[in-house]
This record gives sequence, C-alpha cells and structure tokens, in this order.
Amino acid sequence: MPSEAAKATVLPAETPVPDLLDLGGRSLLIVVMIFTAQGCWQRLGAPSDTFGVSRLLEQVSDFGVLCFALLVGLLVIVSRPPQRRCRGLGAMTSALGAAFVLGTITHLPLIRLPVGVSLLSCGLLALGNIGTVYCLAHLGRSFSVLPQARALVRSGPYAHVRHPLYVAEGIATLGIILAHLSVVAVAVGMLQFALQWYRLRYEETVLAATFADYAGYAAATPRFVPRLVH
Repeated sequence: MPSEAAKATVLPAETPVPDLLDLGGRSLLIVVMIFTAQGCWQRLGAPSDTFGVSRLLEQVSDFGVLCFALLVGLLVIVSRPPQRRCRGLGAMTSALGAAFVLGTITHLPLIRLPVGVSLLSCGLLALGNIGTVYCLAHLGRSFSVLPQARALVRSGPYAHVRHPLYVAEGIATLGIILAHLSVVAVAVGMLQFALQWYRLRYEETVLAATFADYAGYAAATPRFVPRLVH
C-alpha cells in the first residue's frame, strides 16, 4: 500500500508569485513564532522566585527559544519561490501542526528541577538551538514551511544526514519538555514528533519529484544518524 506521502499531490510552481495556500502557511507560522517569542520575552523580563544557577538556566533556555523563533520568522519572509509544492490535507496539517504545537509547550509552566536536571535541560536546548541555527544557515532562502522544493541542499550538515534540522529541533524539544515536565508537555512533545515524521515524508516526496539526483542523495545519506564509516 502506498504511503499517505506517496499519494499526495505534487504540483509544479509555474509562477514566482506565492499562492494563497503558501501565503497562508507563511502567515500562520509567523504568528506562531511571534506567539512563541512573546512568551519567552515575557518570562525573561518577569520576576522569578528562583535564583542562582536555576534562574540562569531558565533565562538561557528562554533566550534560545526566542532566537529560534525570530530566525524562523525571518526566513519564512525571505524564502525564495518553490519549484514544486506538495498539496493535500495531510501535507498542510502535518507541517503547520508541527510548528504550532512546539510553540504551545513554551507557554506551559516551568517546573522547579534539581540543578543536574536543569543543566541537562539547558544543555539539550543549547545544543538543539545551535544545531538549528547551523542548519538554517545552510538552508537560507530554501527554507520551507509547507512541503515544497526550492533547492536540494547538500552542504554542511546535509552532507551527512537528510534531515539535520529536524534532528536539532528534536533535541531542543526534549529540552523544552524537560523544563516544563508534565503529562501535557510529554503528550504535546510526542504529537510534535509524530507530525514532524509525516512532514518529512511529504518533503521527501516533493524533493524526489523535483530533483533527478535526489534518489541517489537519499540512497547515500541517512535520514537522521550519520554513518561512522563511509
């Protein structure tokens, strides 16, 4: 049986002018990133009953998420027109849903954690955010909200794995879940991971339909974990 991604409609982008669906997707993600950044900014300036290392870790975490949200919002605005796009309810909901649920986690209450656990949370967030910025720097104007093909990027982290941005986001998400640890945070995190999985499958479909050399790239490059020996 073909996967949902394989059954999605892949259409060429015959005009450089974005259609209403693309504009709607970009606009919604910008709103989500503003929503996320606003929550982080409020917590950075709000008084806290935590002090010392714990307070510093909270601020580092919020600052990292704030930078990520602002960078994604900027790239959404400046990204180049797509060559092809993957349309369908699954393609749209997986992409926009993944972006939306990640923002909601930051508005859950922070949990007072032992210093060691706080350090782990902060370390995951720092590693994930640094990795995200590194990946976004290589994507540049090829960054997409919905599953679209703008360019086949194979430099930097994309030379080792096909989806390094999702790996970095996943690491940061683990840090966020830990900082807001609760049943709700874990459930939201699991939903976000599931949506990201479907989102990348749609992206692979549209990339394979657009670039003739994608099949060779996919065969030689793992999805998530780089090969230790080539």
